[in-house]
Amino acid sequence: MNNLVLSLVPKFAKLQTLILRQDKPQLDDNVVGTIANFCHDLQILDLSKSFKLTDRSLYAIAHGCRDLTKLNISGCSAFSDNALAYLAGFCRKLKVLNLCGCVRAASDTALQVLYYMVYSYLHSQSY
Repeated sequence: MNNLVLSLVPKFAKLQTLILRQDKPQLDDNVVGTIANFCHDLQILDLSKSFKLTDRSLYAIAHGCRDLTKLNISGCSAFSDNALAYLAGFCRKLKVLNLCGCVRAASDTALQVLYYMVYSYLHSQSY
């Protein structure tokens, strides 16, 4: 799967929705990095059950996919709360974030950062 995604992603740079939900986790950080490097218009990204992904993937998404409105990383248990906070700082349009099963990333610290992100967004919209 990694090789297939790596070969196709550069051809779909204007992609807005990408669903890579997996039953047998195969995606690695290099693939997510390539997606982030080429698909800057992504708005919806589903990486659920991608157990092999690490914080490197969230850092890549934060830099390359700033227009994300929906991110599903449910079941991705390796992400840290620091990487999640980093992502929240760059992906300011994020409205839906599925963290189900992200035991390391769903700490009080990460949830507090997300709360402030949402609060800041809502506050900025009222003016």
